[in-house]
Amino acid sequence: MPDLYATLIMENPEMRRTVFAMACMGMLTSASSALAQTPDPNFYYKLSTQFLGENMPMDVFDGGRRNNQARLNNDQNVSGQHWQFEPMRNGSYRLRTEFAGPGMCLDINSSTNRPELRDCGDLTGQFWQIRQSGEWMVLTTTFGGRNMCLDIDPDSNQPELRRCGDYSGQFWRLQSTGERVSWPPTR
Repeated sequence: MPDLYATLIMENPEMRRTVFAMACMGMLTSASSALAQTPDPNFYYKLSTQFLGENMPMDVFDGGRRNNQARLNNDQNVSGQHWQFEPMRNGSYRLRTEFAGPGMCLDINSSTNRPELRDCGDLTGQFWQIRQSGEWMVLTTTFGGRNMCLDIDPDSNQPELRRCGDYSGQFWRLQSTGERVSWPPTR
């Protein structure tokens, strides 16, 4: 039977073009999915949610009682909104800002489930995973596991880990700034 299909495809130019086009579409779809899931560690990204939109990317507090805590803030050209994804083991990433530099990584505060910048270390709250969900990304940590997604507290505009669900605050967009990282990745 396989020989019959091969003969039909080879003898029919229209069928050959259709099969070739379908194979190309499959390769392009696979390549674009892989590219969407693999941030380039040599460039900074802005992270925004479906919930608040691209005009409210993730930033960090600079000073005060919330110093180094993550928040969503008005879009500005500031270094606290420029995030680097450094590839780690098992497909995880460390997230660092241009503002704080290579020694500070986004970590989960275990008492609040909220991310904040802390000294980089071998800590499960600093190992972030990215999953594609349609045109959006979902962010989880090794600390929280696959069922705890980075979401937005609508009262404070601060991100926190919450049970994963179909919530617009859990759908993230990673938009390259086009700006190269100013320090070499540590790994």
